[in-house]
Amino acid sequence: MHDVMIDIEALSTQLGAVVLSIGAVIFDPHSDRIGQSFAIRLPAQEQIDRGALVDVDTIQWWMDQSLEARQAAFQGPCAHSVAQGLGKFSRFLQRIPAERLRLWSNGPSFDSAQLQLLYARFREPLGPGNGWPVRYNADRDCRTLFELAYPHGDIPVEDEDVAHNALDDAVGQARAVQACVRKLRGQG
Repeated sequence: MHDVMIDIEALSTQLGAVVLSIGAVIFDPHSDRIGQSFAIRLPAQEQIDRGALVDVDTIQWWMDQSLEARQAAFQGPCAHSVAQGLGKFSRFLQRIPAERLRLWSNGPSFDSAQLQLLYARFREPLGPGNGWPVRYNADRDCRTLFELAYPHGDIPVEDEDVAHNALDDAVGQARAVQACVRKLRGQG
């Protein structure tokens, strides 16, 4: 398998946000196979100290989310540093040769872009250029695929375990991509 679905939780909808957590799962878009997963929480204060953004509206939005979502984003084990967390994420991605990796997200202009900026800000050395371990042409966009296959938003997949838990969202999005590919190939 060469496809990885990512999801992040953040403290702003603007580029340069504090990234609270990263969730990722390896999957096969052409079958029901879901592979290894990855989840990590990143230290917020370290990011704030380096200029990452926090929005009051996003904080209010988080206060309106489920207890489980807030706990996943704000409590529990956390990387010792942002660089350590990014290093672990880089090692997870490096299970797939860079030239074969396809990185899916529910909008590369948000999830992938936020992570690229975070890598640049913390100069994680495990990738090309700014440290981002993903080739320029690897990004894939779920929202476009979802709209093409199911224009009314009725993708037949079970809801993820906890909405706004980065790993649960990544798995749910991977399952949705699989359903869309089945439909577009006339198998669903």
